[in-house]
Amino acid sequence: MKNTTQPPIASSNTGSAPRITDESEACAAVLVACLRSSEIYGMAENAAFYNTIKNRNVFHGQDSDALVATAEKYLELAGSPAALIDAAFGAIREQTRLPLFYQCLDVMLSDGVVTPQEHRIFLYMKSKFKVDNDVAWGALEVLVVKNKL
Repeated sequence: MKNTTQPPIASSNTGSAPRITDESEACAAVLVACLRSSEIYGMAENAAFYNTIKNRNVFHGQDSDALVATAEKYLELAGSPAALIDAAFGAIREQTRLPLFYQCLDVMLSDGVVTPQEHRIFLYMKSKFKVDNDVAWGALEVLVVKNKL
């Protein structure tokens, strides 16, 4: 898993880049991007995703179904998970980025498997969110073990 020589994820979008200014929508969009990055998307990821949307502080007071629907529309407009992360990044406060990074990892790894696309999104987010290498790999290792239980 620590092979970092995989090609980086291109953030070019094939659609019209959305302009996301609301932090809750931006966080939901990043989570949707991570959820959709899995080649073997299934029920485990879906359950972790909805648990996060319904229970994290950044989403309190928000209609979770509306947030997800908006994030899905943003993904269509952006054209790719990386482009959606780029579109959302500016609306996410610095102090929210590391917790969101952890939540994204939890959603992506909830099935206990790291797919090649999830690995590339992990590397992309680690760079984009400026997460320290040791912190990022430590979190990944803990979540892989946690989600295999």
